Amino acid sequence: MTNTPYYDTFVAQTPEQVLQSVHKNEKPVLIGVSLSNGNYLEGIVLDIKEANNQKSVCLLSSDEQVSFFNLHSLVSITVKQPKKMAVALSKGTISRPLDPENENLTVLQLKRWLQTEKPQLGNQIKELNIDQLPLNELNNRLNIKDVFKALKEVVSQITIDEIGQKAWQAIDTIVLQQADALSINVQATTLTISLAIDRALPKELSKILEEKLLQQL
Repeated sequence: MTNTPYYDTFVAQTPEQVLQSVHKNEKPVLIGVSLSNGNYLEGIVLDIKEANNQKSVCLLSSDEQVSFFNLHSLVSITVKQPKKMAVALSKGTISRPLDPENENLTVLQLKRWLQTEKPQLGNQIKELNIDQLPLNELNNRLNIKDVFKALKEVVSQITIDEIGQKAWQAIDTIVLQQADALSINVQATTLTISLAIDRALPKELSKILEEKLLQQL
């Protein structure tokens, strides 16, 4: 998918679905909306509220005018900054926002970074294996970095007491591998984390990893 235009991954959605995604987006996104009365508005979504079986939208324009309209009057929506919400518009096919601030992390840089950071998971960890993951895409490499950070949070939570420390000390090898669904498996001294590294990572990844790991240790 290296040479595929990012917008080729976008999927059809209803105007309401897109508007809800815009509202939930981490960064404000400029949109244009056409209403059933013929009005056209542009701005960023400040709020969406539901009351008495009606959903109302609050929109802030670039000149700081605030508009309010009922969601049922929404006819169409235009996303003016699609790269900012590429994850939602592609339904997760694009795994992170297409932000120019994202670092250009090479495979070699990633492996060096992991080697440097590995001791934070414990001095007993001999190997952190990512060879079974597709490393050709930048998004995948950035996702691997995020998985490591989430795992580091999990380890810090598990090892807060002596019992947890003893359980984690039994692990000396960590393997990340590609899979459709997230799962964790512990065999002897090896922890295997399977996940779709080429998709958007779960928002509460560290919490999910911790719950699954506690079932295995």
